[in-house]
Amino acid sequence: MRTVNSLKKIFPHLLCLLITTFVCSSIIYRYGGIFSEGTKTVQAVFYEKEVNSLFRYTNSYQQLKLELEKIRKEEKRDSASIAARESSRGNNSQIKRPELITHVIKRGETLWELARKYGTDVDTIVNINNIKNPDSLNIGQEISILTTNGVIHRVGRGESLWYISRKYNTSIPEIVWANNLKDPDSLKVGQHLIIPGAKPKGIVTAALAEQRSSTRALNFIWPVSGKISSYFGPRWGGFHYGLDIASPTGRAIKAAEDGIVEFAGWMGAYGRSVLIDHGNGIKTRYAHASRIMAKKGQRVDRGQQIAAVGSTGRSTGPHLHFEIIINGKPRDPLDYLP
Repeated sequence: MRTVNSLKKIFPHLLCLLITTFVCSSIIYRYGGIFSEGTKTVQAVFYEKEVNSLFRYTNSYQQLKLELEKIRKEEKRDSASIAARESSRGNNSQIKRPELITHVIKRGETLWELARKYGTDVDTIVNINNIKNPDSLNIGQEISILTTNGVIHRVGRGESLWYISRKYNTSIPEIVWANNLKDPDSLKVGQHLIIPGAKPKGIVTAALAEQRSSTRALNFIWPVSGKISSYFGPRWGGFHYGLDIASPTGRAIKAAEDGIVEFAGWMGAYGRSVLIDHGNGIKTRYAHASRIMAKKGQRVDRGQQIAAVGSTGRSTGPHLHFEIIINGKPRDPLDYLP
């Protein structure tokens, strides 16, 4: 009797347990695939992220490796170039390393004349000496002159020849040779290096700003009609400091702007020439004339005839050699003519 009563009490619990077990089994049987797929999806996403991260890391590593290989190749090429250059230059006494010398200004000297004398250019002299007005040199003044076009670089903390060569777009061998460096890897902070061929920045722009603004106030005209036969720039292994305009003999040569005739007569290779001063350090030259009408000290107006086309001096045919000179340095006339 007691056993029956006990069974009656636990029967509902057993029944509930059996029903629960049955329901859970049915759910797992029917929807277990979905749960499995979901688990696989989560795992796939996780693995994909890991693969992508690994790929990015590997890709960055490969790029870094390529950069390092590139630098090593450049260093080897530079080392070989240094050896080759020193070998070719070693026994050639005609090739001299650039120097930084001191020059004392004498009466009548201009930066243009000094640049020609020492094989450099006006911009280099202006930059090295921080000259604000290239037209205001004083007799007895001492200036530093680099015997090549370029700049003087002061080595900063952490700088290497590789960094300096890239900064000035030049080569390590060029810097090593110019400065006769015995150990290129032992640069010292504050050391001054000659960088041949580098373009001065900043100071030159400031120093020449005034003269450029002065030319804007002028209104140059073409001094003669004709065809340009030779431009300003490198020519025949040298440099042509003006503009050649081919024109028939006798054609009128006119003043490009108002001014005072500073010179009128024979000037060596220029032949019969006229030089006009327009003020503010700006002058124009007219060379190889057949005849000269203007006189020294005469004031001339823009468009007034001052000479006639010819082929005097060192000339290959009738033409006008025309120069625009600013603070002693010839400039490309095409930058100022209309």
